[in-house]
Amino acid sequence: MANPDDIFVRKSRLRQSIREQLKKLDPRERQQRSVVICEKLGQLLAGKKSVALFAPRPTEPDLDILWDLGVAKDRLIAYPRCDGRHLLFFAVSSLQDLYPGKFGVREPKPMKVARDVDAIVVPGLAFTPTGNRLGQGAGFYDRFLQQSGVKTTKIGVCFDFQVIIDIPREEHDIDVDLLAYA
Repeated sequence: MANPDDIFVRKSRLRQSIREQLKKLDPRERQQRSVVICEKLGQLLAGKKSVALFAPRPTEPDLDILWDLGVAKDRLIAYPRCDGRHLLFFAVSSLQDLYPGKFGVREPKPMKVARDVDAIVVPGLAFTPTGNRLGQGAGFYDRFLQQSGVKTTKIGVCFDFQVIIDIPREEHDIDVDLLAYA
């Protein structure tokens, strides 16, 4: 069995390396890649009636494009809100329903809780081709995904340089089912 301290150190180094690469990504290139990612997501979300998204940080794929592409149309769309150490997802009708929240990330007002969704789009600093995920390190998504139903399709989104061969794993790490990247 791997030493937990060694796994923590390896994850920390990997997070630092990926964050440095993300900072170097040109904003125009980020936008172009985000369009491709959102087009791929549109295909992966076909037939899904309810979807949990996330409001992107400045270095993440811009999922707001999904609204412009019409992917949000005729679907229940939910966004996360931090509640202590946990995420709760709330339905929104547009991007205007989001405002700056914890960590400076846009969040919905706590109105209509979205309990079960057909798909959840998951952020990450890195993914393996088989769906292993490296998050930011606070465990918000891992805790949420442990509770979400087995019917929920988990889709990771990232830029192609964030897809790597190996990510150190711990028991609590939750994998994604599909990836959309460019």
